[in-house]
Amino acid sequence: MKIKNFKLKLLLSYLFVILISFGFMAFFLDKNLEENSLQNIKSSLIAQGLLIENQISQDSLQKADVASLEPLAKSLALKAKCRITIIDTQGKVLADSDKQEIEISVMENHLTRPEVKMALNGSIGIDTRYSPTLKINMFYIALPLKEKNKITGVLRLALTLESVQETLFAIRKTVFLGLLFALVLAFILGSIVANMVVGPINRMIQMSRKFSEGDFSRRVTGFANDEIGELAVTLNQMAEDIENKIREIKTQNQKFSAIFNSMIEGVIITDKTGYIVSVNPAIEKIFAVSKIDAEGKLFLEAIRNNDIAETISNTLENGKSLSKELVLIYPVRRIFEANAVPIFDNKEISGCLVVIHDITEIRRLETVRQDFVANVSHELKTPLTSIKGFVETLLEGALDDKENSRSFLKIIQDHTERLNSLVDDLLSLSCFESKEATIDRESLNLQKLLEVILSGFKSQLKKKGIEVKNELTGSVTINADKNKIEHLFINLIDNAIKFNKENGTIRIYTEELDGKIKIIIEDSGAGIPAKDIPRIFERFYRVDKARSRELGGTGLGLSIVKHIVELHKGSAGVESIEGLGSKFWFILPK
Repeated sequence: MKIKNFKLKLLLSYLFVILISFGFMAFFLDKNLEENSLQNIKSSLIAQGLLIENQISQDSLQKADVASLEPLAKSLALKAKCRITIIDTQGKVLADSDKQEIEISVMENHLTRPEVKMALNGSIGIDTRYSPTLKINMFYIALPLKEKNKITGVLRLALTLESVQETLFAIRKTVFLGLLFALVLAFILGSIVANMVVGPINRMIQMSRKFSEGDFSRRVTGFANDEIGELAVTLNQMAEDIENKIREIKTQNQKFSAIFNSMIEGVIITDKTGYIVSVNPAIEKIFAVSKIDAEGKLFLEAIRNNDIAETISNTLENGKSLSKELVLIYPVRRIFEANAVPIFDNKEISGCLVVIHDITEIRRLETVRQDFVANVSHELKTPLTSIKGFVETLLEGALDDKENSRSFLKIIQDHTERLNSLVDDLLSLSCFESKEATIDRESLNLQKLLEVILSGFKSQLKKKGIEVKNELTGSVTINADKNKIEHLFINLIDNAIKFNKENGTIRIYTEELDGKIKIIIEDSGAGIPAKDIPRIFERFYRVDKARSRELGGTGLGLSIVKHIVELHKGSAGVESIEGLGSKFWFILPK
């Protein structure tokens, strides 16, 4: 059974050490005392035997005179305080101090006794054995009796070991009591020492539990200046270091989390098996999936897009960065670029990082730029071709033809003005689109401004018989840039005249909004097809290209209108039904 309590282990170790130490001490002490006691008895008996053998008559021994030997044995035994036995060379007992004469005759032969054998062989015989006669352990010394170097018998002295055993028992008792006292003392002292050792350890265990729960503010106190104290100092230092590291990691995680969640690019992190580890809010928005539903699932289970899944799979398999452009149709058509990068851990692929960029606007702007270049080239080429053709005609001799040359020059002048208008509009549009465009705000009365502008269109209005209804009141004022608002009105009224029918009407009126004003310019023209309305404010976009060029339009007027309105933090739009006219409107803050 394993002991889990350290204090009990420490206490038992003290007791075990003392028990083993005392055990070894008692064992060797007992053996040494026993050996020393037997050695002393042996020396004493041998010395007494040597003295006694001289008092035994060889004549009585050879005649086996039991009558004379018996009293002698008893007399000598009283003096020597031991049992004395006289044995002949045949093993027969001739005298025994502990037996009567009548008992001696029936005693068994001692020839087979070990000590007697040794004595008959000429040496001192020694043996220790249990005596069935006396029912006690006896120590025997047998000395050969000699006459002229001839063995004539054996003198055996015997002493009971009862006294030795009593002495050894007393000593063993003392040792046992000492051991018991030592164990009790060791238990008391061991408990005190164990408490001194285990107390700080228990405090450190409690603090460690707090550390494991994430509370690193606690510290171990009340420790001595020893190894355990050094351990406590180390534990405190470790807690402080971990607390600092955790604080630093939390700060970094907060930063990374803020960056991760605020990225406009979609980010997907997968493990090496293709399971999603994390996604950011941009991914949730792009693919209409929640973070909770996506994390922990295979990519295709959460986001059904084979192109991205294939990119992730190839990246995890090859360990190389991949890039792929993909188009999403639902819920709206968007173009994305997916860049997949392998994540390495100890030179092994542990996952994949996918960053999805929305390049819809970039592609749109590229398309717009291409269309713009193509449109500008086309718009410039037409008048330049005409100018070049008429100039060549004039140089080839038509200059002398006064009737036609004037007509040619008039055509060249018209195309030059068209080019000039185109360049002016391009410069205006470039200025409005640039970040450097500024507004010189001033209080404007729209009614008065519109009257001045309409006076400049009198000849055009009269030529087409168009009636203009200026329904703006004198109270309609805004804080805006006069030149830009004038430019805006000129473009809208110019279009309303050009694309209006003969003897048509133009109505200009306002609608009050919350803190804003809406100005509407309504014409009775042919209107705009529904399919063209979403693109009507694009640069160079024309509903009827041939007619627009014929009327001298550059295709930039409405785009300029839109930019002027947006520059004033407003909005512009159009409402039109084909065949029933159009309503161009713009909203500006008052």
